[in-house]
Amino acid sequence: MDTTGLGSPINNLIILMAMRDEAQPIIDTLNLQERFDILNPELPMRCFQNRTGSINLSLIISGIDDRHDVDNIGSEAATLMAYEAVTRLSPDLIISAGTAGGFASRGAKIGTIYVSEEHFVYHDRHVPLPGFDQSSVGRYPALKTSRLAKNLHLKSGVISTGSSLQKCDKDIIVIDQHDAVAKEMEAAGIAWVAMLFKTPIMAIKSITNLLDQDNHSEHEFSKNLIFASQCLHDKMIELVDYLQNKTIEDLA
Repeated sequence: MDTTGLGSPINNLIILMAMRDEAQPIIDTLNLQERFDILNPELPMRCFQNRTGSINLSLIISGIDDRHDVDNIGSEAATLMAYEAVTRLSPDLIISAGTAGGFASRGAKIGTIYVSEEHFVYHDRHVPLPGFDQSSVGRYPALKTSRLAKNLHLKSGVISTGSSLQKCDKDIIVIDQHDAVAKEMEAAGIAWVAMLFKTPIMAIKSITNLLDQDNHSEHEFSKNLIFASQCLHDKMIELVDYLQNKTIEDLA
């Protein structure tokens, strides 16, 4: 990862989120105002901005799939959103924020907040060909955040991305191979773009469902989304305050 400018305080922060319901509490608390002149108007993504202390903060959501009136979840929209964010706003730091599935056996409860560690992986890209098998998994670098995690009392671990909310035995095998603590749908796509543009990236994920319990992920997600989003909101507000006047190096 490029270390140019890492000694300067974080000034331009971008938070990328898939779902409006996850983002709205943060938008409200930080009084973020929608901007219509930042992103390509042909795209469904929406950008909200405000200056918060020493930080110019932009929160971007994936927007709505007008065909079905649902949020644009998944790595395709996340990748495009990340590209728009990086090329139009030149962030000092990207945060992929949202909800995820977790594992009770690894210490998770509903509402547990994780910060990314080491790298981001894809768990559902099964390509058994030399070279492609490793490339498809990704292992895109995550910003070192051990000091941040300690000071904000956050659990940490590898964040794993895939295209399905439901549990799949083959995907869980890959997740276990990487000791991932959270299963979600956007972070690796964002991390790939961040890697290409040498932009530091971290993820903050709130647990909505436990994958190693006898339940249906979709039912648990729906039941726990409001609570998990509030837990995410509380930690994100704390995080934005923590980042004031800090450098990238201060987080490690």
